[in-house]
Amino acid sequence: MAKVQTYNKKAKKITRTVRVREANYLKYWRVVSYWAKKKYDITGPELDMLLYLFDMPYFRREDFNYYGKTMSWDKQRFIKMKRKNLVRLWRTGGDGKNKANLYELTTLGKTICITVYKKLSGEEGISEQKRSNPIMKNETFSDKMYSDIIKKMNANRGSRND
Repeated sequence: MAKVQTYNKKAKKITRTVRVREANYLKYWRVVSYWAKKKYDITGPELDMLLYLFDMPYFRREDFNYYGKTMSWDKQRFIKMKRKNLVRLWRTGGDGKNKANLYELTTLGKTICITVYKKLSGEEGISEQKRSNPIMKNETFSDKMYSDIIKKMNANRGSRND
């Protein structure tokens, strides 16, 4: 049931229905993605790729390249993600017609995805400790702005209409 709020603005009565959202998971997407990129030293496209591959137990290089078409061109993205220990070879392909190399997300890659989802759903907050959250060191103006929002986000965690 929707709540109704009434305001009296200079003798005019304004009635407004407050919308209740069942899910607002993406409300803090910008904050959570900024945190993940800083915390794990990854780029935005790398985070997007991890989230795309997360539900695939194994994938081929073609699957990686398929989604990569939506991103800015980076011929080295796959290699960089392997070097950062986000993706690893699961099975070497053979000489057969249907034998391609298969890859999987590493434990680190899966952990990043799980953590991002938990923070977006409000299951867990973002740490406000300097030792575990590089944003809280306030090294840049952006970090200062994001740290303020993280504090508000944590205070309102679990609330659907903050």
